This record gives sequence, C-alpha cells and structure tokens, in this order.
Amino acid sequence: MDYLVKLYENAFLDKETGTSSFRIRKPIGPEKAAVIHWISDHFNTRWASEAEMALLSCNSLFIAIEEKKILGFACYDGTAKGFFGPLGVDRCVRGQGVAEALVKATLVAMKGEGYAYAIIPTKSERYYQKFLELIEISGSELGIYKDMVE
Repeated sequence: MDYLVKLYENAFLDKETGTSSFRIRKPIGPEKAAVIHWISDHFNTRWASEAEMALLSCNSLFIAIEEKKILGFACYDGTAKGFFGPLGVDRCVRGQGVAEALVKATLVAMKGEGYAYAIIPTKSERYYQKFLELIEISGSELGIYKDMVE
C-alpha cells in the first residue's frame, strides 16, 4: 500500500532531535561501491538498485554512519519522483533512533526541494505511524512495483 505524508505541515520535521553517536549524511562518489554493496549484503539487490538510482540521478541517498561504519540508509526519487524509500537499518542498531533520523533527514531534504508530499510505499505502516501521519492512497495495493521484471 502507498501512503502520503504531508511535508508542508509536519511537526515531526520541525522536532528537535537529541544527540546521538552517529551522523546522517549523503555519500560521496568514492563511497558508491561500498554503500551499494552494504545495502545489497544487508537487505537485497532491489533495494540496492533503488539506492543506486537515487545516488546517481540526484544524490538523494542518505547514510547513517558511526566511526566509518554504515548503520543504515534511506533515499527518495530512486524509483519515481516523490517516492520515499527504501529505508534500511542494520539489525544490531535497530531501536536506537537510526531509522527515525534517516526518515527525518530524507523528508526534510524532500521538503527543501519543494515537495509538498512524500509517497511511502510500505507494508510497515505501523512503524511510520509512530511519528508520521500517513494518508492511505486508495487502490495502491499493487503500486508502482506491480510490473517489475523478475
């Protein structure tokens, strides 16, 4: 199912975040292979492909790092304009605010580029509903991914 998130009126995006031991930033060119390889190893090649498209087309990929180690990633515009995701965090650091920080950085960037809404295609809506107001897009069960090649 796809969901809309308002970016123009969103308390989560304005909320101050606490201090953390990790940083959120965009990868630079020489990191491309390492980042895409990490995503493929920790998740799957489809997510790695989406992230690579986001990185190469307009560098709309964010990574969470700590001491030169990747903890997670999030991106937008990797599959279609206005689409958020995928979002992935290493299992060993889940529950430590990494995903939430990645979501915030990504949505703030989208808002800064003039997007009024983000589209989140997900089956994990319960996670996002912890801090975002999701608007379900009726009839989007199959979504943009329905005709993907195998």
